[in-house]
Amino acid sequence: MLVALNSVDFSYADTPVYESLDLKIPRGGITVIMGPSGCGKSTLLSLIGGRLQPRCGNVVVDDVEIQSLDKRGLYHLRRRMGMLFQFNALLSELSVFENVAFPIREHTDLSAELIEHLVKIKLEMVGLRGASQLMPSELSGGMARRVALARAIALDPVLVMYDEPFTGLDPISKGVIVQLIRELNDALGMSSIVVTQDVAEGLSIADYVFVFAAGEVIVEGTPEAVNATLRPDARQFLDGLPDGPVAYHYPASDYQVDLFQGES
Repeated sequence: MLVALNSVDFSYADTPVYESLDLKIPRGGITVIMGPSGCGKSTLLSLIGGRLQPRCGNVVVDDVEIQSLDKRGLYHLRRRMGMLFQFNALLSELSVFENVAFPIREHTDLSAELIEHLVKIKLEMVGLRGASQLMPSELSGGMARRVALARAIALDPVLVMYDEPFTGLDPISKGVIVQLIRELNDALGMSSIVVTQDVAEGLSIADYVFVFAAGEVIVEGTPEAVNATLRPDARQFLDGLPDGPVAYHYPASDYQVDLFQGES
């Protein structure tokens, strides 16, 4: 296993997110984490990356327990991780080239000539070598996402994590990102964790799928197995149903009581 969460509890202040969560993510391939908003998907990535610490239990990445690391050790482990953020997080004052070069400069002592070669290779892999001197403000949404992807793989990581990589993209750009995630994962021999609410795209590239709801895994398996589930809460999410176990109405007092209170 590349990643393991063992009996993890986590909460934001008094709001619990996970209670005794056990999760195993295999080495190699693409693991997709799906579920409705607020179910703890992005929190999972923060725990794996060490940005958040569990209240109890442990998180193990590549045989290293995250909680056992000091700041220097965590910094070193993160060199083996790539991250594509939901809104790209490109540095607005740096060119496309310098955005991709940034982690290489930060984590290595490579020469300027070698860095230039590496950056051009990464940009070529996402089809944007010709855009190296553009600024982030000059990029379309799809291009910016591809630059962020090139930066995420700049150090040839063991693991790349994608936080909602399809959000805000037109159908063509979305198709390009789907293809790149699959092709880069296989070509570079990486492992990928994709957090998404996009059911069709997630299932199309996944080797293994976890569906979350209310901080727990409700269905897991191959895309075919998950898509065939009859579990009502999973079906509501997968089919995009407006009402079901996740109710349309937020809990409220009786309507007549509300009317009466409004008159007083």
